[in-house]
Amino acid sequence: MKKLRKGDPVMVIAGKFKWKISTIESVDWDFVVVKDINVAKKAVKWQWFVKKTLPIHISNVMYYVESEKKPSKIKIEITKDGKKIRKTKVWNKEIK
Repeated sequence: MKKLRKGDPVMVIAGKFKWKISTIESVDWDFVVVKDINVAKKAVKWQWFVKKTLPIHISNVMYYVESEKKPSKIKIEITKDGKKIRKTKVWNKEIK
């Protein structure tokens, strides 16, 4: 089970777009597509250019807790009923 899901708020923690906050559009294996992050222009025949959002490796993003204004780690706990619950642990490092 993947810890990050479509629609989750995330913060990019590595690369060109470090410290940018956005939401996940899709999750595919070990890559995520984050809205308005890592956008490239692609030349298409009979059209000029098309903007395309490229995927980022899942290790370069962290779940973002909006109430705390900090990224956090996600932990999955299994209850006695057998249900899976996602819990967050706030990241202690300083953010620029």
